[in-house]
This record gives sequence, C-alpha cells and structure tokens, in this order.
Amino acid sequence: MRLLRVKLHQALANYRKPMNYGFVDTYPLPPFSTVKGWFHYVIEATEYRPLNMCIQGSVPTVFMDLQTMIKFDRIRDNKKKNVTDPRPRLEGFKRAFSTSPTYVANIFENDLTIYFQSDQKLLDRFEENILVVDFPSMGRREDLVRIDDVRFVDLEERTFTGRNYHKIDHGIYLNRETANATGIEGINYRMNFKYRIVEGLRYFDKKDIVYVDTGIIDNASFFYDTEENNIVEMIGDYAQ
Repeated sequence: MRLLRVKLHQALANYRKPMNYGFVDTYPLPPFSTVKGWFHYVIEATEYRPLNMCIQGSVPTVFMDLQTMIKFDRIRDNKKKNVTDPRPRLEGFKRAFSTSPTYVANIFENDLTIYFQSDQKLLDRFEENILVVDFPSMGRREDLVRIDDVRFVDLEERTFTGRNYHKIDHGIYLNRETANATGIEGINYRMNFKYRIVEGLRYFDKKDIVYVDTGIIDNASFFYDTEENNIVEMIGDYAQ
C-alpha cells in the first residue's frame, strides 16, 4: 500500500476537546477533524474530499498554563432594584465583557507522524503546497508546525504472532474494533470526523477511536512501515 507520510514537530500544542469550559483540556494527538481540515486547507479544496489517515506521535510532556479568558455574557441589569451591571458593555448587542482565569493543557515538544491515503492527484497537491499555501499550524492557529519530512512510502502487510510480536511505544489512534480484537487497552473517544449542514445546523458524523501508547501486538496483522518501525491503521472514508 502506497501512502503519503508526513513527519512533523510542534514545540507547543493544544488539541482542544469539545465542550470544555473552565479547563481547556487537550487530546493526546490531533483529532481526525483537525487533520482533515488541515489537509483540505493545504490542497485548497472547494468541496469535501474523502480521506483516510493514521495519526501517531509522542506525548513527552503536558503542562498547565494559566490564561485569562475573555467572553461575552448577558447584561445583568436589575431595573426594579436600580442595579446596573458594572462590566464593560458591547453596545447594540446587549452583551457585557467578562474575564475569568482558565487553565489550558499544553503538549510540549511533540513529534507527529501522519499517513494520508486519498486520490493520487490530491496527495501530490498536498506535497507540493504544504510549505507554500501558508505557514503550517495544528490545533490552535499559534501552534506552529515544523515539517521534517514529506514523502511517499510503500507499506507491507505483516502478521505479528507469538515471539514475532510488535511493541507499541508511542501514541496511535486505532479503531475501537481493532483494539478490542487485539486485546489492546487505551482511552476511548467518540471523535468528530466530518459534518453535514442541515437547515443551517452542523451535524457531526463520529468515529469510535481508542488512543493507545503502550501494548503488545502478537495476534494480528497490520500494514507496517519498516523505516519507522510503525504499525499503520488507516481510518477514514476513502475507498480505493
């Protein structure tokens, strides 16, 4: 199987989990929707393109950063008690500025390896544009990415059994069915993958994913990158 492999490095990153308030938590690796959005941005796509991905990486250090969050709240005037909300106002919108301390989880010095599978012309365009369209970032806009390597690689299918096992020593997202079948335990996520707009509202299609950063595979077959000593499982909606 021929894939496009991209090796990246981030000095600082936050891959924010949805519905986090008061504490901005992060996924251990960038979620599929983030990587898919980055791919579409780089190829300058004007419509959705099916894509399979395998996202891997190390999570050496996570630290907490204390930041000030600025948000808009409803004005809390009480005319009956002649009480006026003292916060600065956004005139015309009946909103007031408010601030609150917020802890943000940051991943420090993260190395990523991402495999892409899609139409060959789209992969070629991504390889050509990755350093041309804009400065690359992953997660927040300020989380810059250093591109260490971009190349096409041919993977072989390898069966791991008994003494010929494979040891997982860095983070990787696996399908939940794969993790269950191989007996590998990790952190279960139901991640957003793509969305549909129906009557102006976004409806997300989700995938059941397991994040694994340690384990032994001794009873399964995977595609294998011999250069990086990586098992590779493609997750997505691209059909060859």
